[in-house]
Amino acid sequence: MQAQLTFIQITDTHLGPARDSKFYSLDLEPYRCLERVIALINGLPQPPDFVVHTGDLSHDRSPESYTLAREVLETLRVPVYFVNGNHDDRARLREYFGAPSHPGGDPYAPLDYTFELKGERFLVVDGHSNEVKDPLGKLSASQLGWVRAEAGPDGPPLTVILHYPLFQMGSPWLDEHMILVNGDELHAALLPARGRLRGVFCGHLHRSCQILCDGITYSSAPSAVAQYGWRPWDERPLVDLDFLPGYNVVQYFDGKVIVHQYTFPLPA
Repeated sequence: MQAQLTFIQITDTHLGPARDSKFYSLDLEPYRCLERVIALINGLPQPPDFVVHTGDLSHDRSPESYTLAREVLETLRVPVYFVNGNHDDRARLREYFGAPSHPGGDPYAPLDYTFELKGERFLVVDGHSNEVKDPLGKLSASQLGWVRAEAGPDGPPLTVILHYPLFQMGSPWLDEHMILVNGDELHAALLPARGRLRGVFCGHLHRSCQILCDGITYSSAPSAVAQYGWRPWDERPLVDLDFLPGYNVVQYFDGKVIVHQYTFPLPA
């Protein structure tokens, strides 16, 4: 059975200013992980329709990190779309990768945009906000109004993509520091569209996770570099090296969505 549309979600690559930059103090090199995942995608026997990176492409917002990211991502054989993460720089995502410009011309304005492919509509939402303490996210009233206008009951199949998870998940540090603080308002804005909503896809968690709420499926992808434990008893985030880096392959069929998680060994 052939999928109507297939895309690959990669997320949280955290590139530094050099090829041998480490992920925090760990012996993990994000540049080599990104090289590896792009090589895997290019080697697939059936190429996806596109790739989406759901935020934190860079770790330090440096021009060098985006230069390195572009060096690798230019080898992709399919289009790639970008979501602004809390470690990212909107102006540089626009400058280096041609991410959509804001109608007012402000390069630092929220990176909110839509695109359509094969009869499917995609809504990319930028949850980074200076109104809350990083790494929390928040949508403005105008952004929520934009989502409501897009998320009516009628229209083509709809997919929503953002960096931040919407809900608390019973992990103390995550629930206090990592979520979209008005995620319940975004969820309410999406409810009228649940009959045509394929799903809501996010990053930021550094773990694969699925939540079903009021008939809407929320899904996160593993980081392409490092995973956090996020156990209910963890009082702070801990990288769990038992979990490998990975990516998600998302397939759309008539009335059905399949999300496959794939992992790969850390580059030696």
